[in-house]
Amino acid sequence: MKRHLFLLSIMLAITSCKKTPPDGNYCAKVIYADSGSKKSAFYTLIVEVKENKLVDISFPEEHFDQSEIKAVEIPKDGKVTVVSQSGTVYKVEMKGPAEECLKAVNMLQCKGKSKDGSRCKRLTSNKNGLCWQHQGK
Repeated sequence: MKRHLFLLSIMLAITSCKKTPPDGNYCAKVIYADSGSKKSAFYTLIVEVKENKLVDISFPEEHFDQSEIKAVEIPKDGKVTVVSQSGTVYKVEMKGPAEECLKAVNMLQCKGKSKDGSRCKRLTSNKNGLCWQHQGK
């Protein structure tokens, strides 16, 4: 009997642990208030997750705010509010793996190089294959 209780308690401990998504790109609905009006708008975009934190939103090149976001931990329900360095507030709803995001803006991985020499991880819709950060470099 004690053995059964021990095994049951281990199983409960394992299944009750919060599972975090692996690092990578995900599909998300990104809602924001348009700066020129009081209307809200949204994109279905690819976002980047590292250590259960939303660290980047891959906006199309024509989006008005290209500043970086402050990394924010993603709660269990997948809904998080982030703020860009320029002060724009975005409400993000995680939808699933990037591959399943059929309505996302068509983007490719940037061809630019990061400071450490590795390929940039940002996604871009720009025809020259470079994200906003690597334009003109």
